[in-house]
Amino acid sequence: MLIDISGNIYAGRTPPEHYEQLIAFLDEVFFRDDDPETKRDFMSLLPKLYQPRYDPCYNNFCVMEGDTVKAAVGLYYNTVSAGGEALRCGGIGNVAVARDARSKGYMINCMNQALDDMIASKTDFGLLGGQRQRYGYFSFEPAGLQYSFGFNLSNIRHCFGSDAENILDVREIAPQDTQTLEAVERLLRSESCYAPHQPDELYDILCSWRSRPFAAFKGEAFRGFFTVGREGGLGDFKAVDADACKEMVLAVFETVQNPQLGFTVAPFDKTGLDFFTVTAENCSLRHSECYTVLCFERVLRAFLKVKAALEPLCDGEASFLIHGRAGDENLAVSVKAGVPEVAKSQGPAAFELGHHEAMRAFFSLSSAERRTFPPQIAQWFPLPMFTYHFDSV
Repeated sequence: MLIDISGNIYAGRTPPEHYEQLIAFLDEVFFRDDDPETKRDFMSLLPKLYQPRYDPCYNNFCVMEGDTVKAAVGLYYNTVSAGGEALRCGGIGNVAVARDARSKGYMINCMNQALDDMIASKTDFGLLGGQRQRYGYFSFEPAGLQYSFGFNLSNIRHCFGSDAENILDVREIAPQDTQTLEAVERLLRSESCYAPHQPDELYDILCSWRSRPFAAFKGEAFRGFFTVGREGGLGDFKAVDADACKEMVLAVFETVQNPQLGFTVAPFDKTGLDFFTVTAENCSLRHSECYTVLCFERVLRAFLKVKAALEPLCDGEASFLIHGRAGDENLAVSVKAGVPEVAKSQGPAAFELGHHEAMRAFFSLSSAERRTFPPQIAQWFPLPMFTYHFDSV
């Protein structure tokens, strides 16, 4: 902890006895009094994080003046399985400073506490949503891949026929629907990249950002799930196979009652990508989140394996000296017979990259640094990092 000379300033994890004050503080900072449509209730926004059973005080680094919380940054750890590798992930959220405590460096202090904790606990990568330059100071960079496909009623008529009808039974998921939640989790874990969820926490996770989760069935056979945002737009979407994609599209349109929708598809969801590529009205590709990588060796190895499962990788080898936020890494990266490998290297590196340069070269849609790579090396990138909306913080 940090204490000023007057003994009035505390910096560290939020003391547990200040739970109610922490939640009230977040409500005060994040919601406007002049918006009648806004419910001042941070708990309903992210029940997966702020219920007492999830210990939000321990997961929030704060600065307090006396007994009053004046700033807080949430840090929530999770595991991500990518290419068979278990990666430690730190998600940062609820970056908040009281209106009467701005320009005192409190947010910087909380963010640095969070980054220091991530590095000390050997976290592989972190993520957050927020303004690029604001969080660039703390090593985050827009990165990853997210496909969005525009689909409308005209597409349905031409692709499926004017008489196409929904044949699925769509049911809103409830907390007690254990078997359905288990089916959702099995579907997510069928991909080469996923974040494992505890069964008793998945419902709260799917309800993130005040979303409503739905599952679709043909008879009693589970065909997929989707979420609907509080303003009626489509959130996350995933079907069990190609036939289910067509069935699910019709089910979603009937449920949401909107003439046009955007379907977000993960870059490793080959079923969804292949279906929408030949049916959707349009496609856009954007970054998934702001990410920072704190162990390039493990993250590169894992996501090269994910990409190798999606498409053939060119054989080749390259060496990189990366001056990362968590320290320097000298790595030899190779692909042989389509199989990637990443290992520590002692020799001179062909490419020397700063932290942000490495993030862009390996994980961003566009990179000046990547354009200097040999073509067979550049083909490996960008790597398909992605975060479902319900897994973001």
